[in-house]
Amino acid sequence: MIKAAILEREKESKDIIFLLGEYFREVDWTFRHFYKASELAKAMKNEQYQIFVFDEIFKSPRLESVFVHDNPTAIFIFVCENPEEIKNGDTRERIFYISKAAMTEDLEKIRSIIVGLVRQKEVYSFTYNSIQIDIPIEDIFYMEKIEKNVYFYTRIGTFHRRLNMVNLEEYFTRYGFMRVHVSYIVNTKYITGIFHDEVEINREKRIPLSRSQKKKNQLKVRKKTT
Repeated sequence: MIKAAILEREKESKDIIFLLGEYFREVDWTFRHFYKASELAKAMKNEQYQIFVFDEIFKSPRLESVFVHDNPTAIFIFVCENPEEIKNGDTRERIFYISKAAMTEDLEKIRSIIVGLVRQKEVYSFTYNSIQIDIPIEDIFYMEKIEKNVYFYTRIGTFHRRLNMVNLEEYFTRYGFMRVHVSYIVNTKYITGIFHDEVEINREKRIPLSRSQKKKNQLKVRKKTT
């Protein structure tokens, strides 16, 4: 079940709910509308949300720590008068900024990304050391090909298996993953910076970014969020 929390004025909320309903018509989803951040914070003690839609007035360091930081796998959409101004160079791939005057158009541009990232609640299964491993797709940070093995770097540890990167790329693209190098596939949800020849994951790990994949994915160099 996909759950969305909406902290926005009533008019914009109705439009967003209608659009999300179109996007998730083939899956179970629900939403809750809140007028105050405190109401949402209280609800989060008993519920988990995969999507947060906020009015731009809730874009502050304090609320970032309460909502964004404490929900590292969730998607956040800020509805703004001036998206670029509010974004202010933010490079996180799971944070989106859309215009109040063009909500339909802006949401449509990121529709496939949102649907892919939300689907990461599903699991990826394989055998590791004769043991069946089921890893939530949202818990996979990136994959690396080393010789004949592919290493999965995840929240619960590192696993490896002989697999084909082309097949993995085809499979994981639907979940919002991206091939950034012949040897690397990354979960775009955890990208925090894009540099000339590297991609930064979780503000810690830097992974090679090839020129061909940079061009293919239309990636632009972005400064790291402070």
